[in-house]
Amino acid sequence: MTVALPGPAPKPRPLPADEPLSPEDYRRAIGVVEAVDRAGDLAEFRERLVRALKTWFGFLGVTVLHGDTSADALEAGCGVQSGYSAEFMARYADGWVLEDPFRSEAFLVRLADAGVLRLSDIASDSPFVSQYLRPHGVTDKAAMLIDAGPSGVLLVSVAVRDGVPRVPDRDLAVLRVLRRHLAPLATEQLARHRVRAAHNRWRLTPREWDVADLAAQGLTNRQIAGRLFIGVDTVKKHLTRVLAATSCASRTQLAVLFNARDTPV
Repeated sequence: MTVALPGPAPKPRPLPADEPLSPEDYRRAIGVVEAVDRAGDLAEFRERLVRALKTWFGFLGVTVLHGDTSADALEAGCGVQSGYSAEFMARYADGWVLEDPFRSEAFLVRLADAGVLRLSDIASDSPFVSQYLRPHGVTDKAAMLIDAGPSGVLLVSVAVRDGVPRVPDRDLAVLRVLRRHLAPLATEQLARHRVRAAHNRWRLTPREWDVADLAAQGLTNRQIAGRLFIGVDTVKKHLTRVLAATSCASRTQLAVLFNARDTPV
């Protein structure tokens, strides 16, 4: 009888003795990838990524931004955030935004080179940390950058709270692994988003797209404002423009339009 698989069965390759990550750590990375790999568009990808990072890592706050460059993503603020209180975000907008080390040119240069960076490694004693973050229960943050070339960038930041003095080394190691696996998925979503914007017959701005996407998902104006860290009045203004541009008389019609699979854009 001919043997289909001749020879002794090879043994699985063991993890190196100095492997910094455990099987559980790799499962966390896979869990996040599995959560986002079937997202239908960039809006859904961002939402799933936020939930997955909170679920698999237990991060207090998560922000996912996108733009042509890192600086553009931070300046335009296109994206979503979760876990931060309205008071915290209001104080940030009222002055601390100018002190945020993550917005400095030097930090963005380092992040572009490293891919993942921890705030406590670059500015642990800054007023931003001691006078703004810690009084609000945030002890540390980390940022992850995915560069999709001509399609733009995806910038992710995460925060940990009291009881966790800084983002753990193992979490940073998992984020570095996760970044490599998320890169092709994020690149595809950013490219599709750019194509949709280029063929946008409604001439909606990126922020109007964000508001329209969340409104179509059923979120209230206040929920949209919290997710996009903008004011409720700003949401109303954007939504009025969206409804007029799309010729929708209500949020229900907008939801039908945006959720239709074959809707041309």
